[in-house]
Amino acid sequence: MSKAGVIVIGSGIAGLMTAHLLADQFHVIILTKHSLTTSNSYLAQGGIAAAIGKDDDWSKHYEDTVTAGYDHHHEKHVEEMVRHAPRIIDSLIKLGVPFDRDLHKQIRLGKEAAHRVRRIAHVHGDGTGAAFIDCLLGQLKNRVEIMENSRVERLLVDDEQVVGVQTNNCKLYADYTVLATGGFGQLYTYTSNSISATGDGVTLAYRAGAKLIDLEFIQFHPTVIIQGGKAIGLASEALRGEGAYLINDEGKAFMNSFPQKDLEARDIVSREIEKQLAAGRKVYLDISLVNHFATRFPQIERICQRNNINTKKGIVEVAPGAHFTNGGVQTDSSARTSLSNLYAVGEVACTKVHGANRLASNSLLEALFFAEKAATDMLNRAVTGNEIGLKWINETGKMDSIKSSLFLIPSIDELRKRMFHAVGIHRESRSLVEFLNWLEVYKNWFMDEEKIDSTQREEANQYLLAYLVTSAALGRKESRGGHHRLDFPETESDWNQKTLQWGLSKNRTKLTTYI
Repeated sequence: MSKAGVIVIGSGIAGLMTAHLLADQFHVIILTKHSLTTSNSYLAQGGIAAAIGKDDDWSKHYEDTVTAGYDHHHEKHVEEMVRHAPRIIDSLIKLGVPFDRDLHKQIRLGKEAAHRVRRIAHVHGDGTGAAFIDCLLGQLKNRVEIMENSRVERLLVDDEQVVGVQTNNCKLYADYTVLATGGFGQLYTYTSNSISATGDGVTLAYRAGAKLIDLEFIQFHPTVIIQGGKAIGLASEALRGEGAYLINDEGKAFMNSFPQKDLEARDIVSREIEKQLAAGRKVYLDISLVNHFATRFPQIERICQRNNINTKKGIVEVAPGAHFTNGGVQTDSSARTSLSNLYAVGEVACTKVHGANRLASNSLLEALFFAEKAATDMLNRAVTGNEIGLKWINETGKMDSIKSSLFLIPSIDELRKRMFHAVGIHRESRSLVEFLNWLEVYKNWFMDEEKIDSTQREEANQYLLAYLVTSAALGRKESRGGHHRLDFPETESDWNQKTLQWGLSKNRTKLTTYI
C-alpha cells in the first residue's frame, strides 16, 4: 500500500512546517525555484508574536491584531491563532529553536509597532527567520524529497480538482498540493522581499481557477534601508521598539505628535515618511539610543557593513518598501482553497487574520498555525491504500514545450516603477486607470498561458498580478489599512467586512465579486 503523496511548493517556514508535520505518514516532496534558503522567511528579522508575558493574554493580542488591521478580519480565525500562539512557541522550543533569553532564562520579549506590550520572541536578535528555517531543515533531513531550482509552471487540474503540477522539467502527480510560495513584494521598486517573492503561487492558483481576495492590501514597511536610491535591506521594527526613532534631514522627529510616536501601525508610519519624501526631504532612522546595536542586531549590522554604511554615525537612511501581501489565495480554516486538494499556507494565502494591515510579527505565527491546520486536515482525509502517492512523467527529460514565442515587453523595472507610482502607498483613480490602460496593451499575452514562453513566465505572472492588484485598488473606493486612496481618504462603514474576490469565469476572463 502506498503512502499519500504531497507536493509542497516553496521552502519558507509555512512550507517546511507543513512538510515536517506530514513527513512520517506521507510521501512529501518540496519544490523550490531557487535554493532552500532563498525565501522571505529566511530574511525575517522580526520575531514571532505570542501572549506569553506576565502582563499579557490572548485577548490583548487579539485586540491589537484587529485594531492594526482595521477590523477587516475573519474574527474566529484571529482568535484561534492568538489563543494557540503560546503553544506554538512551546512546540518550537521542543524542535530546538533557541529563543533569546534574559538573565533569568525567560524568553526575552521585544516590542514592535501597534503592540501594547512586549510580546515578540526573537532568535539571535534579528535572525529569527533564518533560525526557524535552519531548525526545520534539520528536522526534515532524510524524511522528504527536495527539488531545488525547480520552477512550477502550472497546476494540473481535472474537474476542479488539483492532481499535480507541471514543472520546468517534469509533470508530477500527487494526492495533495500545497502552495507555500510567499508574497509578491518584487512587484515594486522598493521592497524588503527576497528575489523569489514574485507572486508565482497567487498566479498559479488564479490561472487554475482558484479564488483570490483582498489583493489591494499591500503592507509597506516604513524602514527599508536605502543607499544610492536603491533598497539594500530591512531595518527591523524591533529597532524602534528598543529606542530608535525617525528623523528627517533637518533632524526633526516627525512622529512625535502621534500617540504611539514611532511605534504607530506600519501604514501610518509609511505614509508619514512618504510625506517627508514628497516634500524633498530625506528620512533617517536614528539608532544612537539603541544599546549594543551591532550585537543586538547583527543581521542589520552586516547589511550595513556590506554596503559601507557606518552605523557608528548613528543614522541610517530609510524609505518605505513593499513588505507583506495581506491578500492572496482565499482559504478556509483548514487552509483549503476553492479548488479541491489544493491548500495554501503562509503569505500566499489569505486567511483574513491580518485584515487590511498586518500586525508586526504575526506573519511567522500565521505561517506555523495554518501549516498545522493544513497538515491536520490532510492527515484526517487520507486513507492509506487508496492514494496515488507521487508519480512522475518525463522525470529525467524536458517536457514537450508549449508552443509559444518571445513577446516584446518593457523591462520588469519599468513595471515595478509604474506599480510603485500607481499602486503604492497612495492611490487615486486617475493614475490607477492610466496604469490599467498601459497594462491592457499586454493583456492578451499575460492572460493566455499558451502564448507565454517559458523564459518569460515569471515576467508574465508579474504583469498579471499587477493587473489584478491595480483592479482591486481601483475597486475599493475607500481608505483602509494598507490601501490609501487620495480620492476616497476616509474609512467607510459601507465597506466594513466587504471583500473583493477575484477569479476566472468559465470563458477564462477575469471576474470579480463582493463577499
